[in-house]
Amino acid sequence: MKAESFLRWGLVGCGDLAGKRVAAALREAAGSRLSGVWGRRIEPTRQFAQQHQIPEAHETLADLLRSEVAAIYVCTPPDSHAHYTLAAIRAGKHVLVEKPMAASVHECEQMIEAARSQGVTLGVAYYRRAYPKMKRIKQLIAEGVLGVPVWVNIVMHSWFSPSADDPKRWRVEKAASGGGGAVADIGVHRLDLLDYWMGASKVAHCRHQHLLHHYEVEDGSSIVLELANGAPVHAYFSWNTKTWMDRFEIAGSEGKLIADPLDGPPLTVIRGKDREELQIAPPANAHLPCVQDFVNAVIEKRPPLCDGEAGLRTSRLLEQIVRG
Repeated sequence: MKAESFLRWGLVGCGDLAGKRVAAALREAAGSRLSGVWGRRIEPTRQFAQQHQIPEAHETLADLLRSEVAAIYVCTPPDSHAHYTLAAIRAGKHVLVEKPMAASVHECEQMIEAARSQGVTLGVAYYRRAYPKMKRIKQLIAEGVLGVPVWVNIVMHSWFSPSADDPKRWRVEKAASGGGGAVADIGVHRLDLLDYWMGASKVAHCRHQHLLHHYEVEDGSSIVLELANGAPVHAYFSWNTKTWMDRFEIAGSEGKLIADPLDGPPLTVIRGKDREELQIAPPANAHLPCVQDFVNAVIEKRPPLCDGEAGLRTSRLLEQIVRG
């Protein structure tokens, strides 16, 4: 690959997720180079750059945006997504932003309009869309394995009780998290997959619980959505049990698909009374296929797997759910 075909990245944010997966994905994707990073405190940013083989640690966001990077990955809490994304777009940079896309629908719309006006690519890092297993599910649905969709069941429950000094504490603060707890953090990934596989849906009913934890956001959400044909979607997302479950089940008139656990290899395909058990391994780095798709999208001048409009649809559902 010629040097000029590489997409040079700047990373905004150097927290837990950036260190665990994002920096490596930006560095390792084909046609990708991680050239610079900016964080709010320069010394931790320099340490992060050294640890993750990033050539430049920038003292200000403006310095990063003036550099030769062509794309920005925004890896910060949701309440800052719009601010950093809009600054990058105005500087003529492509942007891949963490989920949820922004803190409000209005901010999402601003980001989409800015990207359209500047002629740059905007993507949202709902990285599961790029998993081989999730692509296979989409293919099976397109092939008609379900027939007419009649019911969807989504369950993700676990335990999250951060201490006051936990760097992930922002996830239980309404202003920083996007307004919700488990639904805004883990639920939106599954709502995005619902959109990817089944198209847009609408909120029919929701109820939030504060059963065990006393943080600002809910520790559980019970949600009923409707697909375009009226079929119900039952979803439950929570951080209030030390057991764990992550199941996505789609039933139709002709068949059923069961991903349990969603992120693991198993995929059950049921056609009438016939049952097939598939094993499709997840990627070693969950973010790498998503970053690779975005790099390819910029080079090929096409929309990424999850563009701004798709991110907006999930944020619209989230906003309606959070409001109850």
